[in-house]
Amino acid sequence: MAHLPRFLPVILFPFLSLVAHCPASHGTPLPPTYDVSMCVDSPIWCGGVEIHYPFYLANATAYHYGAPFSCGYTDLKIACKDDGETQTPVIHLGRADYTVQNIFYNNNSFLLADADVLRGGDCPRVRHNVSFDEAWLQLRNTSSHDNLTFFFGCFSKQPGGGDPRPLGFDTDKYRINCTGLGNAPGGGASFVFAAEELDNAQEYELAAHCGEIVTVPVRSEVLDLMASDQSMLARGGYGGVLRQGFELAWTRSTKDQCYRCENSGGRCAYSYAKAFLGCLCSGKVGDPYCKNSSASTVQPPNAFQ
Repeated sequence: MAHLPRFLPVILFPFLSLVAHCPASHGTPLPPTYDVSMCVDSPIWCGGVEIHYPFYLANATAYHYGAPFSCGYTDLKIACKDDGETQTPVIHLGRADYTVQNIFYNNNSFLLADADVLRGGDCPRVRHNVSFDEAWLQLRNTSSHDNLTFFFGCFSKQPGGGDPRPLGFDTDKYRINCTGLGNAPGGGASFVFAAEELDNAQEYELAAHCGEIVTVPVRSEVLDLMASDQSMLARGGYGGVLRQGFELAWTRSTKDQCYRCENSGGRCAYSYAKAFLGCLCSGKVGDPYCKNSSASTVQPPNAFQ
Protein backbone atom coordinates (compact mmCIF):
# COMPACT_ATOMS: atom_id res chain seq x y z
CA MET A 1 0.00 0.00 0.00
CA ALA A 2 1.23 3.46 -0.83
CA HIS A 3 2.18 5.75 2.01
CA LEU A 4 4.03 8.93 2.70
CA PRO A 5 7.76 8.62 3.40
CA ARG A 6 8.65 7.83 6.98
CA PHE A 7 10.34 11.16 7.71
CA LEU A 8 7.31 13.09 6.47
CA PRO A 9 5.63 13.69 9.86
CA VAL A 10 8.64 15.76 10.93
CA ILE A 11 9.20 17.70 7.74
CA LEU A 12 5.96 17.96 5.82
CA PHE A 13 2.94 17.55 8.05
CA PRO A 14 2.66 21.34 8.55
CA PHE A 15 1.84 21.57 4.84
CA LEU A 16 -0.65 18.71 4.79
CA SER A 17 -2.53 18.84 8.04
CA LEU A 18 -2.79 22.41 9.24
CA VAL A 19 -5.41 23.16 6.61
CA ALA A 20 -7.74 20.41 7.79
CA HIS A 21 -10.86 21.41 9.67
CA CYS A 22 -14.53 20.55 9.78
CA PRO A 23 -16.93 22.51 7.57
CA ALA A 24 -18.82 25.25 9.35
CA SER A 25 -22.44 24.28 9.87
CA HIS A 26 -24.13 27.64 9.96
CA GLY A 27 -23.92 31.18 8.69
CA THR A 28 -26.17 34.17 8.07
CA PRO A 29 -29.28 32.70 6.33
CA LEU A 30 -29.94 33.65 2.73
CA PRO A 31 -32.99 35.68 1.67
CA PRO A 32 -36.00 33.66 0.38
CA THR A 33 -35.02 34.07 -3.29
CA TYR A 34 -31.76 34.05 -5.27
CA ASP A 35 -30.41 34.52 -8.78
CA VAL A 36 -31.18 31.12 -10.30
CA SER A 37 -28.56 31.65 -13.04
CA MET A 38 -25.81 30.86 -10.54
CA CYS A 39 -26.94 27.22 -10.50
CA VAL A 40 -26.64 25.85 -14.02
CA ASP A 41 -29.17 23.16 -14.95
CA SER A 42 -27.08 21.99 -17.90
CA PRO A 43 -23.41 20.97 -17.66
CA ILE A 44 -20.78 23.49 -18.73
CA TRP A 45 -17.74 22.30 -20.67
CA CYS A 46 -14.27 23.72 -20.19
CA GLY A 47 -11.28 22.19 -21.94
CA GLY A 48 -13.19 18.97 -22.53
CA VAL A 49 -14.15 18.62 -18.85
CA GLU A 50 -17.82 18.57 -17.85
CA ILE A 51 -18.54 20.91 -14.94
CA HIS A 52 -21.67 20.91 -12.81
CA TYR A 53 -22.76 20.73 -9.18
CA PRO A 54 -21.13 20.29 -6.66
CA PHE A 55 -18.42 22.06 -8.71
CA TYR A 56 -19.12 25.62 -9.78
CA LEU A 57 -17.46 28.27 -11.92
CA ALA A 58 -15.50 31.02 -10.22
CA ASN A 59 -17.59 33.71 -11.93
CA ALA A 60 -20.91 32.06 -10.99
CA THR A 61 -21.18 33.40 -7.46
CA ALA A 62 -23.63 35.74 -5.75
CA TYR A 63 -23.27 38.07 -2.78
CA HIS A 64 -25.03 38.14 0.57
CA TYR A 65 -24.27 40.95 3.01
CA GLY A 66 -21.32 41.84 0.79
CA ALA A 67 -19.78 38.36 0.98
CA PRO A 68 -19.74 35.87 -1.92
CA PHE A 69 -21.46 32.50 -1.77
CA SER A 70 -21.57 29.60 -4.18
CA CYS A 71 -23.99 27.06 -5.57
CA GLY A 72 -21.67 24.18 -4.75
CA TYR A 73 -18.94 23.13 -2.33
CA THR A 74 -16.55 25.93 -1.45
CA ASP A 75 -13.36 24.04 -2.33
CA LEU A 76 -14.71 22.86 -5.71
CA LYS A 77 -14.50 26.25 -7.41
CA ILE A 78 -13.17 26.01 -10.97
CA ALA A 79 -11.80 28.87 -13.04
CA CYS A 80 -12.12 28.26 -16.77
CA LYS A 81 -9.02 29.98 -18.13
CA ASP A 82 -9.05 30.95 -21.80
CA ASP A 83 -5.79 31.80 -23.55
CA GLY A 84 -7.52 32.55 -26.85
CA GLU A 85 -7.03 29.10 -28.36
CA THR A 86 -7.75 26.64 -25.58
CA GLN A 87 -9.67 26.56 -22.33
CA THR A 88 -8.23 25.06 -19.16
CA PRO A 89 -10.22 24.21 -16.01
CA VAL A 90 -8.15 25.20 -12.97
CA ILE A 91 -8.82 24.55 -9.29
CA HIS A 92 -6.94 26.26 -6.45
CA LEU A 93 -5.88 24.08 -3.50
CA GLY A 94 -3.73 25.33 -0.68
CA ARG A 95 -1.51 27.93 -2.33
CA ALA A 96 -1.25 26.31 -5.75
CA ASP A 97 -3.19 25.92 -8.99
CA TYR A 98 -4.01 22.51 -10.46
CA THR A 99 -5.37 21.67 -13.88
CA VAL A 100 -8.50 19.51 -13.68
CA GLN A 101 -8.00 16.72 -16.21
CA ASN A 102 -11.28 14.90 -15.64
CA ILE A 103 -14.20 14.69 -13.21
CA PHE A 104 -15.82 11.36 -12.36
CA TYR A 105 -19.26 12.18 -10.97
CA ASN A 106 -20.17 8.49 -10.63
CA ASN A 107 -17.67 8.01 -7.79
CA ASN A 108 -17.21 11.59 -6.53
CA SER A 109 -13.62 11.99 -7.67
CA PHE A 110 -11.53 14.08 -10.04
CA LEU A 111 -8.13 13.84 -11.69
CA LEU A 112 -5.80 16.82 -11.43
CA ALA A 113 -2.18 17.75 -12.11
CA ASP A 114 0.06 20.56 -10.88
CA ALA A 115 -0.30 23.46 -13.31
CA ASP A 116 3.39 24.38 -12.84
CA VAL A 117 4.40 20.85 -13.81
CA LEU A 118 2.28 20.85 -16.96
CA ARG A 119 4.01 23.96 -18.26
CA GLY A 120 7.45 23.05 -16.86
CA GLY A 121 8.87 21.18 -19.85
CA ASP A 122 10.50 17.75 -19.75
CA CYS A 123 12.15 18.33 -16.35
CA PRO A 124 9.63 20.34 -14.34
CA ARG A 125 10.66 21.86 -11.02
CA VAL A 126 8.29 20.68 -8.28
CA ARG A 127 7.85 23.70 -6.02
CA HIS A 128 5.36 22.72 -3.32
CA ASN A 129 3.69 19.90 -1.46
CA VAL A 130 0.07 19.08 -2.15
CA SER A 131 -2.22 20.54 0.50
CA PHE A 132 -6.00 20.47 0.76
CA ASP A 133 -8.76 20.60 3.36
CA GLU A 134 -9.07 16.99 4.48
CA ALA A 135 -12.57 17.62 5.82
CA TRP A 136 -13.75 18.04 2.22
CA LEU A 137 -11.20 16.19 0.07
CA GLN A 138 -9.19 12.97 0.30
CA LEU A 139 -6.92 10.99 -1.96
CA ARG A 140 -9.11 8.69 -4.00
CA ASN A 141 -8.31 5.06 -3.03
CA THR A 142 -4.96 5.55 -1.30
CA SER A 143 -3.86 2.05 -2.31
CA SER A 144 -3.74 3.25 -5.93
CA HIS A 145 -1.40 6.14 -5.13
CA ASP A 146 2.30 6.31 -4.39
CA ASN A 147 4.52 9.27 -3.60
CA LEU A 148 7.53 10.86 -5.20
CA THR A 149 9.83 12.72 -2.83
CA PHE A 150 12.21 15.36 -4.16
CA PHE A 151 15.32 16.61 -2.37
CA PHE A 152 16.59 19.94 -3.72
CA GLY A 153 19.70 22.02 -2.99
CA CYS A 154 21.67 19.11 -1.55
CA PHE A 155 25.34 19.38 -0.51
CA SER A 156 25.47 22.96 -1.81
CA LYS A 157 27.57 24.13 1.18
CA GLN A 158 30.38 21.66 0.51
CA PRO A 159 33.30 22.47 -1.82
CA GLY A 160 32.40 21.61 -5.38
CA GLY A 161 28.92 20.62 -4.36
CA GLY A 162 30.19 17.84 -2.11
CA ASP A 163 30.24 14.08 -2.59
CA PRO A 164 27.00 12.51 -1.36
CA ARG A 165 28.32 8.93 -1.59
CA PRO A 166 29.23 8.77 2.13
CA LEU A 167 25.49 8.34 2.71
CA GLY A 168 26.04 4.66 1.98
CA PHE A 169 24.10 4.20 -1.25
CA ASP A 170 24.53 4.95 -4.93
CA THR A 171 23.13 8.47 -5.14
CA ASP A 172 23.88 8.70 -8.87
CA LYS A 173 20.92 6.39 -9.44
CA TYR A 174 18.56 8.92 -7.87
CA ARG A 175 20.20 12.21 -8.82
CA ILE A 176 18.07 14.23 -11.24
CA ASN A 177 20.09 14.61 -14.40
CA CYS A 178 18.09 16.20 -17.19
CA THR A 179 18.17 19.50 -19.02
CA GLY A 180 15.73 22.16 -17.95
CA LEU A 181 15.41 21.52 -14.22
CA GLY A 182 14.96 24.86 -12.47
CA ASN A 183 17.51 26.00 -9.94
CA ALA A 184 17.05 24.82 -6.38
CA PRO A 185 17.65 27.13 -3.40
CA GLY A 186 21.41 27.51 -3.02
CA GLY A 187 22.13 25.31 -6.04
CA GLY A 188 23.55 21.86 -5.40
CA ALA A 189 22.28 18.43 -6.38
CA SER A 190 18.66 17.30 -6.65
CA PHE A 191 17.27 13.80 -6.10
CA VAL A 192 13.98 11.98 -6.63
CA PHE A 193 12.83 8.84 -4.80
CA ALA A 194 9.76 6.67 -4.94
CA ALA A 195 8.29 5.44 -1.65
CA GLU A 196 10.37 2.92 0.33
CA GLU A 197 13.55 3.44 -1.72
CA LEU A 198 15.35 4.80 1.36
CA ASP A 199 15.42 3.44 4.87
CA ASN A 200 14.96 5.70 7.90
CA ALA A 201 18.63 6.44 8.42
CA GLN A 202 19.22 7.33 4.78
CA GLU A 203 16.16 9.55 4.63
CA TYR A 204 17.15 11.61 7.65
CA GLU A 205 20.78 11.79 6.60
CA LEU A 206 19.96 13.06 3.12
CA ALA A 207 17.37 15.52 4.44
CA ALA A 208 20.02 17.05 6.71
CA HIS A 209 22.12 17.95 3.64
CA CYS A 210 19.33 19.43 1.48
CA GLY A 211 17.67 22.81 1.38
CA GLU A 212 14.17 21.75 0.36
CA ILE A 213 12.10 18.55 0.40
CA VAL A 214 8.83 18.17 -1.51
CA THR A 215 6.54 15.13 -1.54
CA VAL A 216 3.70 14.74 -4.03
CA PRO A 217 1.17 11.95 -4.70
CA VAL A 218 1.24 10.10 -8.03
CA ARG A 219 -0.77 7.27 -9.52
CA SER A 220 0.74 3.87 -8.76
CA GLU A 221 -0.15 2.43 -12.16
CA VAL A 222 1.86 5.17 -13.87
CA LEU A 223 4.84 4.91 -11.53
CA ASP A 224 4.91 1.11 -11.87
CA LEU A 225 5.75 1.46 -15.56
CA MET A 226 9.18 2.74 -14.51
CA ALA A 227 9.72 0.32 -11.66
CA SER A 228 12.17 -1.79 -13.67
CA ASP A 229 14.52 1.14 -14.32
CA GLN A 230 14.60 3.79 -11.60
CA SER A 231 17.27 5.73 -13.47
CA MET A 232 14.63 6.67 -16.05
CA LEU A 233 12.82 8.53 -13.30
CA ALA A 234 15.90 10.62 -12.51
CA ARG A 235 16.62 11.30 -16.19
CA GLY A 236 13.33 13.12 -16.56
CA GLY A 237 10.79 10.33 -16.46
CA TYR A 238 9.40 11.77 -13.25
CA GLY A 239 7.94 14.60 -15.33
CA GLY A 240 5.78 12.17 -17.28
CA VAL A 241 4.58 10.56 -14.05
CA LEU A 242 3.63 13.93 -12.56
CA ARG A 243 1.81 15.00 -15.72
CA GLN A 244 -0.51 12.00 -15.35
CA GLY A 245 -1.76 13.62 -12.14
CA PHE A 246 -3.43 12.16 -9.07
CA GLU A 247 -7.01 11.61 -8.02
CA LEU A 248 -8.95 13.30 -5.22
CA ALA A 249 -12.40 12.42 -3.92
CA TRP A 250 -14.84 14.91 -2.49
CA THR A 251 -16.95 14.17 0.57
CA ARG A 252 -20.69 14.56 0.71
CA SER A 253 -21.18 16.53 3.89
CA THR A 254 -23.15 14.99 6.75
CA LYS A 255 -22.03 17.60 9.30
CA ASP A 256 -24.56 20.28 8.32
CA GLN A 257 -27.93 20.74 6.59
CA CYS A 258 -26.41 20.15 3.15
CA TYR A 259 -27.14 16.43 3.38
CA ARG A 260 -30.88 17.03 3.86
CA CYS A 261 -30.84 19.71 1.17
CA GLU A 262 -29.36 17.41 -1.47
CA ASN A 263 -31.69 14.55 -0.51
CA SER A 264 -34.61 16.90 -1.17
CA GLY A 265 -33.30 17.74 -4.66
CA GLY A 266 -31.68 21.06 -3.77
CA ARG A 267 -28.18 22.38 -4.08
CA CYS A 268 -26.14 23.64 -1.17
CA ALA A 269 -25.05 27.26 -0.87
CA TYR A 270 -21.80 27.83 1.00
CA SER A 271 -19.89 30.93 1.99
CA TYR A 272 -16.19 31.23 1.19
CA ALA A 273 -15.65 30.52 4.89
CA LYS A 274 -17.32 27.12 4.26
CA ALA A 275 -20.46 27.91 6.24
CA PHE A 276 -23.69 26.34 4.96
CA LEU A 277 -26.05 29.22 4.14
CA GLY A 278 -29.12 27.59 2.64
CA CYS A 279 -30.68 25.14 0.23
CA LEU A 280 -31.09 26.46 -3.31
CA CYS A 281 -34.31 25.05 -4.69
CA SER A 282 -36.22 25.91 -7.85
CA GLY A 283 -36.27 29.72 -7.71
CA LYS A 284 -36.34 29.89 -3.94
CA VAL A 285 -34.29 29.12 -0.86
CA GLY A 286 -35.37 26.18 1.26
CA ASP A 287 -35.25 26.31 5.03
CA PRO A 288 -33.42 24.06 5.54
CA TYR A 289 -34.35 21.93 2.50
CA CYS A 290 -36.68 21.96 -0.51
CA LYS A 291 -40.35 21.35 0.29
CA ASN A 292 -42.43 19.30 -2.16
CA SER A 293 -39.18 18.54 -3.93
CA SER A 294 -40.70 16.11 -6.42
CA ALA A 295 -42.78 18.89 -7.96
CA SER A 296 -40.76 22.05 -7.48
CA THR A 297 -37.07 21.26 -7.61
CA VAL A 298 -34.52 20.17 -10.13
CA GLN A 299 -32.37 17.20 -9.12
CA PRO A 300 -28.64 18.04 -9.36
CA PRO A 301 -27.53 16.18 -12.52
CA ASN A 302 -25.46 13.08 -11.71
CA ALA A 303 -24.27 14.73 -8.51
CA PHE A 304 -24.20 11.63 -6.34
CA GLN A 305 -24.79 8.44 -8.27
